[in-house]
Amino acid sequence: MAKSQNLNQNRTLVERALAKIKKVADGNGLSAATLGVFEPQEKVVTFQGQLSVSAICETAPASYPGLPRKKGTRQVGSPGEIQNIIEKYRNEFKNNPEWYDQVLNELKAHENQGWGLERAKVILPDRSAVFASIQACPTCGGRKQNPCPQCQEQMTIVCPQCQGRGREVCWHCMGRGEDPQRPGQPCSICQGTRYAECRACRLRGLLVCPTCQGRGGVPCRACNATGAITQEVTVTCGAETHFKILHENLPSGLKRGLDRIGIANIPKGHGDVSAIEVPKEKLEELAQEGVLPVLFYSVALPYAEMKVNLGGKKAIVSAVGKKCVLSGIPNFLDLTLKPWREKLHLAALGRGPLEDAMGARAVQDLLNLSLAGKANEKEVRKLYPFGLSSEAIQSMLRDVREGLKRATLRTRAGVASFCVLASALFFFVFFMQGFEARLTQNADTRTVFWIDFGALLAALAASWTILTLSIRFSLQRRFPSMKHSLQQNIGGIGLGMVGAIMAAYAALLLLSPVRPAWLISLLTH
Repeated sequence: MAKSQNLNQNRTLVERALAKIKKVADGNGLSAATLGVFEPQEKVVTFQGQLSVSAICETAPASYPGLPRKKGTRQVGSPGEIQNIIEKYRNEFKNNPEWYDQVLNELKAHENQGWGLERAKVILPDRSAVFASIQACPTCGGRKQNPCPQCQEQMTIVCPQCQGRGREVCWHCMGRGEDPQRPGQPCSICQGTRYAECRACRLRGLLVCPTCQGRGGVPCRACNATGAITQEVTVTCGAETHFKILHENLPSGLKRGLDRIGIANIPKGHGDVSAIEVPKEKLEELAQEGVLPVLFYSVALPYAEMKVNLGGKKAIVSAVGKKCVLSGIPNFLDLTLKPWREKLHLAALGRGPLEDAMGARAVQDLLNLSLAGKANEKEVRKLYPFGLSSEAIQSMLRDVREGLKRATLRTRAGVASFCVLASALFFFVFFMQGFEARLTQNADTRTVFWIDFGALLAALAASWTILTLSIRFSLQRRFPSMKHSLQQNIGGIGLGMVGAIMAAYAALLLLSPVRPAWLISLLTH
């Protein structure tokens, strides 16, 4: 890898651009001899960027029960005063130049010293603050509790055992007054009076309220029994960044290349960026104009512009950055691949084999991606970053997918039919021959349901696995040099197989001589 990088560094940007074009064109209907570059112009373009900041103070209100939760909270008299205090705090922050130096230090420590940061926020925790107003809870009036709903603040309730009388019907003689163990003698508990001391209240007639435990009130839920509600506003202070390129007279090809690279990605191996701090005197001058730039940047970016002959079709191509990002290249492969794309489409319609279309490397690459389970435009773009339109890629991927389905049609049909018959035979033995009844003889209804449902899932899972492995084996035999994913497209035949297996399961379950209890319950309801 290091040797390859050194070779690239020793080659001009034009040579590397031509090599990239040849790599894409190779094997795709365009001979290397028909590719050429003329009138190349290569240079290093320098331009500037500017990072400016503006002070921000964002507020986040909150209301919660209890006292302030954050350390260092500044308390104010009332909620109405908070807004005035926040406005004063915001003005003091913006008018104090110290925040500028703090933001500058934060940006210098950032990757690439803040290059390309647009609408990014730099938060200064030590400049932020929390203001809170503590008010008495409106529900309990600051008392931390509300009147008990059972005793109404009396702290006691009438004894339910004796209804407040203090005495109850004698529990020993059941109110007869005669001792049940000594007939004719007075009861030893009530002494013949038929009433005894209440066992619950002991003659008091009252009990401590079980709801409030004798406190007369219950904890206030609105304030969590704190008696207070806090109205809080968090003021987060810092700065928001604004980035722009200062050089407006850049070549159009360079602008297109920057759009592809992304301004923020230039320092990531594409160009050399160096930051220049704004001099104090310049800062004061610009501050009077309402502008607060933090850093200027100088950018050195390799750039080449050339005319390229693409098999007789000429185009103006630009190469930008050390990684040689190309722009301006037409979708020339759309035309050069036309014969193989037509054969691929015929294969998708079942009018020819896929092998007829594999004379083009692009078709082979797309077929390889499809077999590996990576059939999407993002993966194709890794191999063909230019030269192919999105429409052509989508069309070819669609035809490859249909072509593979055609190529495995017989295999899928045969294996799916086998799986349906095998599953039906399994269900016949399971339900019709009494195997399920013997297996679930002593099981409860829920267990029986899961055993029966598990039989269906097992048949479906086994059939799905057999079908996908059969498709993969068939494709491996046909395309042995390519990488194959474990998961392959089963198509409509596979879905039909699933439906047929479920239908066979339902039919044999209903025809079973001994229907399971869960099915009887389902049918009767």
